[in-house]
Amino acid sequence: MIGNGEKLYRYADPKILPEGQEELPVSIFNDQEMSCDWEKLQSQPENSPHVHSGRTLLISIEVCDEIRYPQNPKRTGEFVAAWEQEILHDPLSHEEGNIFTPNDSHSLIRGKKKAAVTTAIRNNSSFKKL
Repeated sequence: MIGNGEKLYRYADPKILPEGQEELPVSIFNDQEMSCDWEKLQSQPENSPHVHSGRTLLISIEVCDEIRYPQNPKRTGEFVAAWEQEILHDPLSHEEGNIFTPNDSHSLIRGKKKAAVTTAIRNNSSFKKL
């Protein structure tokens, strides 16, 4: 498990942000097994193969209970167990022909990505173009 306060990196194509748009689209956080890199083990995200393949928008996600235990926006304070997110370290070993492996920093935010979840991830994210 990756604890609260830790940071995860997600890489995206900068085209997801049209000129003048300053808020990340929640659609980039929809994957049920959302792949990230753990900052603790990825000290130089600018050297990631994701960046070299064109995903030069670096998104930093701060792990927190708001992401881990999403609440129903229609019922303030009501945790929805079916939306719970598991945030875990998931290192990838070498796969022949896969430029993204090995990756010791690979991590997952695993769980159903309902609107409350993707909004919580976006609310706890910042980004910069590399």
